[in-house]
Amino acid sequence: MKLRCLLLLPLAISAQAPAAGQPVVSFIPRGYYVLDEGRATGDLNGDGRPDVALALGPVAEKAAPHAEILPPRRLLVLLAAPGGGYRLAVESRRVVLGKNDGGMMGDPFQGLDIQKGVLSVDHAGGSARRWGTTEKFRFQQGDFYLIGRTRTQFWSMGENCAGPQDYRAGDELVDENLVTGAFERRRVSDECKVLENRKGRQPVRPLVRLSAYNPFP
Repeated sequence: MKLRCLLLLPLAISAQAPAAGQPVVSFIPRGYYVLDEGRATGDLNGDGRPDVALALGPVAEKAAPHAEILPPRRLLVLLAAPGGGYRLAVESRRVVLGKNDGGMMGDPFQGLDIQKGVLSVDHAGGSARRWGTTEKFRFQQGDFYLIGRTRTQFWSMGENCAGPQDYRAGDELVDENLVTGAFERRRVSDECKVLENRKGRQPVRPLVRLSAYNPFP
């Protein structure tokens, strides 16, 4: 009986050993590189271990920066494995905009950030009329979902409007919490007339998975 227990002991220890993942570099496909500001670290799934988000660009966009057709950029979310290393949780080939999607301002990608378990993806672009977007994703119910979205526009040639509010001519803002339905909307004309300025709640719709989210539906 003792011999049998001793023979089974290594198997029991092996079964309880935490699963190990892979190093971050192993998830970067051939022909891709990490964009500037394209790496963020933080706990995304609440297990106390630092996870990693990567924004990747195709090497081809460096060789032919003005090409009309380029391989898509990629967003990877890597969760820390219990035994060390990482595992791929989700990938998107739409969330990170292309090098030529920013208009006259050039590359629109501004960076990734992880704060309080929320992954934010920032873009900005335009020409005389500038725009910016921030999309926020959170891990819940076993997957990553879009939980918030902020979109802004302003007239870069305009001046600050007179008054106590910090408005600029041509300002536009749409800020949405997709979990609670809370929103804020503001529109200011090029002549500094406030066309809309309100907060409220809108009906809550089913959340969209990060893997299925398209910034340009």
